Amino acid sequence: MSADTNRKNGLFWTPRGGNNANDIWASCHTFSSVVENAETGKTEKTTVIVDMGQNEIPRSILGGAYEKVVPALDDCLAVSGCEKPENEAQAVFLTHAHSDHIAGIFEYLHMGVKLPEVYGSDYTIKTLRKELIERGIKREKWPELKTIGAGDKVRIGSMTVEAFAASHSIPGCFSFKISDKNASIFHSGDTKADGSSFLGNGVDMASYDRIGGVDLMTFDATATAMGGHATYESEIFDEYKKLFKENREKQIIAVLPAAHMERLATVISAAQAAGKDVLLNGGASMEKNVMALKLGGYDLQEKCPDICFASANSKKADDIDPKKAITITTGIYGEVNSPFVRKLVGEKSDFVLSDDAVVIAPTYGSPSEKIENLVLEHAPAGVTLIAGKDAKIYGSGHAQADDFVKIAEHVRPTTVIPIHCSRKMAESLNSLAKKCEYRTISEYPYNGTTVSVGRNECRIVSVKEPEWFGINHYHQADGVEKVEFDKCGDYGYSSGKMQDSMKDRQEKAFQKIAAFRRERSLKKIASMLKRGGYGR
Repeated sequence: MSADTNRKNGLFWTPRGGNNANDIWASCHTFSSVVENAETGKTEKTTVIVDMGQNEIPRSILGGAYEKVVPALDDCLAVSGCEKPENEAQAVFLTHAHSDHIAGIFEYLHMGVKLPEVYGSDYTIKTLRKELIERGIKREKWPELKTIGAGDKVRIGSMTVEAFAASHSIPGCFSFKISDKNASIFHSGDTKADGSSFLGNGVDMASYDRIGGVDLMTFDATATAMGGHATYESEIFDEYKKLFKENREKQIIAVLPAAHMERLATVISAAQAAGKDVLLNGGASMEKNVMALKLGGYDLQEKCPDICFASANSKKADDIDPKKAITITTGIYGEVNSPFVRKLVGEKSDFVLSDDAVVIAPTYGSPSEKIENLVLEHAPAGVTLIAGKDAKIYGSGHAQADDFVKIAEHVRPTTVIPIHCSRKMAESLNSLAKKCEYRTISEYPYNGTTVSVGRNECRIVSVKEPEWFGINHYHQADGVEKVEFDKCGDYGYSSGKMQDSMKDRQEKAFQKIAAFRRERSLKKIASMLKRGGYGR
C-alpha cells in the first residue's frame, strides 16, 4: 500500500505494471481502501491486487540481465530479504489467463512468497492450477484458489469487488467494479464491446447499466487509437463462412495465433456451417491450448465432432482429403515450430500444401506478422493469400474507439484513465474521452503513480519510481532448481526517461550471474572428481 494511503478515508489506485512508456507488458494494479470505523475511530486499511503479470520481453527491461521480470510488490506481500509490509494484500483478482496478467504468480511462488487467496473465473483458475502443476510448484505452496462468476460480489475488508463478463481472446475474462463507502472504480481489464461468442459469453451491456455509474473507469487503451469497433466474432464468422464456401473446391488453410482460442472457436464454427471438416495442424502450442480449453470446460469437439488433430490421430489425418477440410494452423508471427512455417521454408514437416491452396491469414499490417512474406516468398505460385486487408477477418481482442464509447455509455464514469498501454496509446484514449466529455487527469499515470479516487475528483497524490524483481532460474549440479532474484529500480523504463545508472545496474547483474555460474561449474567438477568420474 502506498504511503499516501496512510490517511483517513479514501479509495486509491496504483498501476504497478502495464502502464509503460513504450509497451503494455506486466499488467498489475493495487487498489487500497482507507476507512475510519465510525464506532471505534480506528482506521481500517484494505488492499487487493488485480492481475500479477510478467514482462513478456524481459530483454527490454533491466538490461536483459534476467530471465523473468515482474512488478515488485514487497510493499503488500511478504518477500524474503525485504522489509515486512505494513499493509499486506488480502486478495488477488485475475481478469483473465494470459501470461502478461497471471505469470507473476508463478514467479512469486518460486521466490517463496505466501500469496493471499486468488479469485478468477472457472477457466482462469483451472488454467492457473494446470500451470502450477506443470511448473512443479508444490501444492503446499499454492494460494487458495477461488472460482467466481459474472455477477458475483466478493467482500474483502472494507472493499467490494464485483465481476462482469468481458470479451477478449480467451474465455473466462472479467472486468471488475471495485468500491468502498468512499468511491467506486470500474477496471476494464482487456476487453471490447462484443456481445457475440462461439466459445463462452460476450459482454453483457445490461449488466453495466445496473452499475449506475462510477467515479473512475480505468480502461484498456491498447487499441482505442483505431477507429470503428473491434470486429465482432459474429462478423468474423460470417466472413470466414463466405470464404470457405467461395473456395470450397480448393484446399483452405486458416492461419491463426496459437493463443487466440476465441478466434479458433469462431473459425471451427464457420467451417461446420460451411459443411467442412476441420484438421488442426498447428503444432504443440495449438494442441496444448485446445487441451487447456477442454480442461476448462470448453470442448471444441462438442461444437464440431469432426475435428481431427494431425499429430494425435495421424492415421485418420492421412485419410482426410485436404480439399474437403479446413486446415487450421499457426504461423502468423513466423513461429519456427509451426508445421506450416516449416513446410514453407523447406524444413521437415508433415504439413500438406497443395499447389493451388488458399491461405487465409487475419493480419493487420504489424511488423511482427511474418506470414504474408513467408507465403509470398516460399509458397507455390498458384497459392492464393487472403489477408486482413482483403477480407473482414481481423478482429482485435482489445477495444477500439467505438467499443470505448459504447462501454462508457453504459458504465457512465465521471473520470477515465488509460491502462494496459504506452504513453502514445494513453494520449489517444485521453483525447477520445475528452471528446465524449469525460474527465481525465493531466499526467500519464505510468507505473508507480497513485491516484486518489473521489466522488467529485480523481487526482494524482504521489508519483513513486516503480520497482521490479529480476529473476533467474538455475538447475544446480544435483538437479535441484534454484531461483535467484534481485529487487531493481525502474531506471526510466516506465516513464521513458532512461537513466545512465541502468548500465551500472546491468553490469552488476551480469557479474552476479557470471559468479553464480562459475561457482556452479566448480561444484560440478568437484562432485565429479569425488566420484572419480571426471574425464570419462
